[in-house]
Amino acid sequence: MRYNISLNKWNFSIEGLDYSANVTVPHTWNVDDRVMKYRGEAQYETAVRVDESLKDKKVFISFGAIYHTANVYINGTFAGRHSRSGYTPFQFDITDKVIFGADNQITVIADNTHIDEMLPHNGDFDWADDGGIIRSAELRFVEQNAVEYIHSFADIASVYNGLCDGTLRIKTAFLGGQHQGCVVEIIDYSDNKTVAEKIFDDTEDEISIDFKGLKLWSCYSPNLYRIAVKTDNDRYEIRTGLRKIEVDGEKILLNGEEIYLKGCEWMPGSHPDFGMAEPLSHSIKCLKQLKDAGCVFTRFHWQQDDGIFDWCDENGLLVQEEIPYWGYPKQATALQLEIAKQQADEMFCSHSNHPSIICWGVGNELGAETEPTIRYVKDMVRYFKSLDETRLVNYVSNTLSRTENADKDDATFYGDIAMWNDYLGLWEPSDDIENHMIRTCKKADGMPLVVSEFGLCEPHFKGGDKERARILKERLELYANIHNIKGYVWFSLNDYRTHCGEEGEGKMRRRIHGSTDLYGNKKPSYGLFCDLQK
Repeated sequence: MRYNISLNKWNFSIEGLDYSANVTVPHTWNVDDRVMKYRGEAQYETAVRVDESLKDKKVFISFGAIYHTANVYINGTFAGRHSRSGYTPFQFDITDKVIFGADNQITVIADNTHIDEMLPHNGDFDWADDGGIIRSAELRFVEQNAVEYIHSFADIASVYNGLCDGTLRIKTAFLGGQHQGCVVEIIDYSDNKTVAEKIFDDTEDEISIDFKGLKLWSCYSPNLYRIAVKTDNDRYEIRTGLRKIEVDGEKILLNGEEIYLKGCEWMPGSHPDFGMAEPLSHSIKCLKQLKDAGCVFTRFHWQQDDGIFDWCDENGLLVQEEIPYWGYPKQATALQLEIAKQQADEMFCSHSNHPSIICWGVGNELGAETEPTIRYVKDMVRYFKSLDETRLVNYVSNTLSRTENADKDDATFYGDIAMWNDYLGLWEPSDDIENHMIRTCKKADGMPLVVSEFGLCEPHFKGGDKERARILKERLELYANIHNIKGYVWFSLNDYRTHCGEEGEGKMRRRIHGSTDLYGNKKPSYGLFCDLQK
């Protein structure tokens, strides 16, 4: 059966700086006072004994994320390279490189140099560029013909009293190719009871199982099920929820009922003690602050760890997970499209079973009135839909409101939801914010519009938390009176660490945008946000 060995203890060093330390993964060097300004290659080394009894299994080395480029060696032999994506999981088959019954030396070279062949591109992004093995690492041992993956898709035919009937389509594959048969079970996560089961004598790439009277997943009733695929020598499970997200004209529907996406964005990686290697306990503290404020929706500018999405699944927080293509290059080339498709593949492969993820995002603030951006968005919406027809796909625009673009097309119209970052009176000067906003929203008539960011951007703009609270109250009153605004995202929950921040140095370099500070301590505007969302 399956067996894992955690790889959490490593020796870390930076050649040329005469620096080494024993570290625990997840880890980044960019919060260590001695090397926090370093950008470049760094080395992780560890040794692990692999028992002789495991010699008949396949062995994978698996990483939750390494920012941003990783070269992996096993016993001095190159095992694989992962690049162009610093926040998505990956693994390598190292069966032929492992010495069973002995200690095995593992070396990882991580590199966080700003480069063009990467999304986020070069240094053109507004969050921390922390390097390292920033999420979990482990060895995985499985049978030679084990289940490789499970992707589940719920086709919901009818909804009634919080229950649903339909068909669960399951895409699965086996290491080594076709398997002669398997058993599929749907198991209620709350009581561990099997609620549906089907035997497949000949396993195809996609199999299906009908269900009746199963519980829907929603923001207020986040019911979960486990899907198990069993063979004669393997059992593999994933967890999911049964829900349907769709757009009908200007409405966003969850399980057939209109939903208003009240939201706020939290910027992970901002605690100065941990950076992008923040422990899950701190992530949960921040996620709870979103839920406690009445949020049902959030967005992530870059891909997150499964543990975060597990919490969102369990607590009914809806998510848009985005490819971290922000700002530049505004003229998307074939290279950016190629990298975005790689990241889309990795997002789908790793996160497709999370019911909390209702939207994929293809980019943010890329000059949406230009033909290259429109073409890129069209291509990526089609690509995500080819992988996953059960979710919405969107692009976030900061050009929709520009007066000089009044008659121009905008890339956000080619997603399922129009998304607009509202900084009227701030980044975008405006003498009449209310009417400017009404004109902007009218351009999206016929489809739902979500204000994907709004707030006070300090220290560039002044006024402190009192001004932040004023903007919050003013905007929510305006949004409530515009017919096709179907949600908003307050930016942001927290002040956040960013390599391009205007305040602080080193690991404290930050932007003061939040209703909490870097450590998650609440400011007065957080209390107002809670009150206004009730």
